[in-house]
Amino acid sequence: GIYDIKLLVNRVRPDLVASHNMLSVKDVQEALGLPLLGAIPEDTQMILSTNFGEPLVLRNKLTLAGIAFETVARRLVGFQTDLLNLETPYKNLFQKLEMFFLRPFD
Repeated sequence: GIYDIKLLVNRVRPDLVASHNMLSVKDVQEALGLPLLGAIPEDTQMILSTNFGEPLVLRNKLTLAGIAFETVARRLVGFQTDLLNLETPYKNLFQKLEMFFLRPFD
């Protein structure tokens, strides 16, 4: 009875994608034929967050994975939010931060 299935790709490593040792998010999406909800990059802060029992998005240090999780959460509840570009994540990072702080969850 589940009809609205979306793809979430986890632990993406752009360096491995660039060296052709990992499928790109686009390749995974095309292989599975599912609409993309988002992609979460590999992040060592995730391990620390888990070890301390606190959510990554609530830690003091802003991380790319934390921003990606926020983006996925927004898309999941229906916001029309652009996907985070993991190949050049810092190109528009300030735009993403601006959007995050100016358009919080209702």
